[in-house]
Amino acid sequence: MGIERARVVEVHSAGSATRRVGAGYLIGERLVLTAGGVVDRRGSTGVRPAGTAVWYESSAVWAAGDVALLEVDEVLAPPGAMRWGQVSGHRPVPVAAMGFPPATSRPDRFRDAGQFFGHLQPDFAVEASGASRLAGEGLHGAALFAGAELVGVLLAAGGHRAVAVAAFAGDPRFVAIAGDVDLIPVSAPASGLSIL
Repeated sequence: MGIERARVVEVHSAGSATRRVGAGYLIGERLVLTAGGVVDRRGSTGVRPAGTAVWYESSAVWAAGDVALLEVDEVLAPPGAMRWGQVSGHRPVPVAAMGFPPATSRPDRFRDAGQFFGHLQPDFAVEASGASRLAGEGLHGAALFAGAELVGVLLAAGGHRAVAVAAFAGDPRFVAIAGDVDLIPVSAPASGLSIL
């Protein structure tokens, strides 16, 4: 499955900690996984699917540390199950995400998502690849994928790091809202030749 453009959303709230536009990912028909810094935890947060001009209201229904879950007033995502992953091993894992050019206020015109490519380090620092067409705070809250599995939430304010899905997958409040999260092991692909 991997990243589905139809599930990528812009996220903005004037009452958020960053007051900037970030990114999120629809993990359900009305549920958006994003960074806590772009969410107004006491009020309404706007979300808009990539490539559209309409903003929808949402409210925070769960938050833990740097990650939050929003519930949108409208059904926005196509039905389908998510594939969740847990990164293991001691080598960097290739990852991808989709986000938006940085913006300090909620844009009125539609904007499409851009691609980010990089490597997730064992300490969950994320190094951008030269192939990335996007960098900066517009990626804050983007879903980080290793192949077909969603493995983390990208935090791009002040550098790139990630919060692993495994860090919140067992939270009973998250599971009560989003459903069970079955983690598939993900590691760096093998390199070199092996002789049998």
